[in-house]
Parts: sequence; C-alpha cells; structure tokens
Amino acid sequence: MSVFYIKIIACLSMMLDHIRYAIPETNNIFTIILGRTAFPLYTFLITQGYIHTSDLKKYIKRLILFGLISQLPFMLFRTLLGEWKMLNIMFTLLLGICSIIAYDKIDKKYISLPICFLIIFLGEILNVDYGWFGVSLVLLMYIFKNNKIFFSITYICLIITYLLIAKVNMLNFIVYFIAYIIPLILIMFYNGKLGKKTKYFYYWFYPVHMIIYYLINYLFI
Repeated sequence: MSVFYIKIIACLSMMLDHIRYAIPETNNIFTIILGRTAFPLYTFLITQGYIHTSDLKKYIKRLILFGLISQLPFMLFRTLLGEWKMLNIMFTLLLGICSIIAYDKIDKKYISLPICFLIIFLGEILNVDYGWFGVSLVLLMYIFKNNKIFFSITYICLIITYLLIAKVNMLNFIVYFIAYIIPLILIMFYNGKLGKKTKYFYYWFYPVHMIIYYLINYLFI
C-alpha cells in the first residue's frame, strides 16, 4: 500500500469522523470506529513527508500556511461541537515535525529528548487538536519507523495511556481502541512507495470539507 492510498483512506475516514457532527443522525459506532482511523494515518503520513521531502523548509512553510488557511474553517466547524478555541490539526502536525527535527538533528539524546518533551507539552499549552497525544504520536511514528515490533508495542501503549487519561467509560474505551488499531494494521501494509503525487489536494481537502460540513449543518440541520 503506497502513500497515495493511505492518503485516500485518511481523507475518507476524516469525512466519516466529521459528518457525525454536521449531521447528528450519522453518529453511530460505525462512523466513530472508521472515523477515528483518520488521525493516526495522518501522523504516519506526516512522518513519511519528513523522510521523503527534498526541502524541509518548504515542507514546514506549507504546514504553517495551511494551518493559517484552515484555522477559520476549523473554528467554524468546532462550533458544532461547542468547543472552538483551539488550533487545528496542521499545527499539531507542525509541532510533531519540530519534535522529529529535535530528535533527529541533535545527536546528544539527553538534550534532544527533553526538548521533544517540551514540544509535546507545548501542544497542550497551545491547545492544538489532539494535544500532547497528537504530537507524541508523530514522534513515535518516526522513532520506531524501522522496527515494526517496537512500533506496534509503543503505539498500543500510547493509545491505552491516552484513553485512560481521557477517562472514557468501558464501552467507549473498547470502541476507540478498535478504531485506533485499524490504522496500525493498515500501516503494516505500507510498501515504502509514494504512488501518485496529490499533496495539494491532501492539504486543501482539510479546510474545504470542514466548510462544506459547517454549511450543511447551518443551512439544513
């Protein structure tokens, strides 16, 4: 499975995840499980972007640009949840990239790791989407990219920690755990190939679909 197909799955999954907020009647276990699959796939894609980019500065600038472009659509969409004062996922991924750079470029781990933890903590202070968990997941995806066993173990441990801290009830714990395991399975089928290049569609899809969902809710619900 190439990056291209993972992007398509991530976009479709995100649509399912967000449609239940725009159209409440679609909120069910099916849309939750398949919808929550999206974010871990996006964190995987951002680490692959870091690995394969030929110009890291342009990559970072693109994340900042689309983070700014997406912020208003994101805040409008979040009003459907009654909680709009946060930064969108592009800024989560941006902090994730910053943590990767700190880990990757600073040889002395007793320096780089504390910086990584500070960046993760910054995700909570800035109130980015998915907070500390989102930034941590990006870093984890990179650190264990070459070891599927350690990757899987640390991924599952992080998911369990996240759900325990969130204090979800047992039913939601099971539902969300299943939802987060699906992307792990999909990532195991990654073949290392990029496939078709659709990077700008991938970036524009995020703010545009949120505007559409907001308008659907505003005009028809």
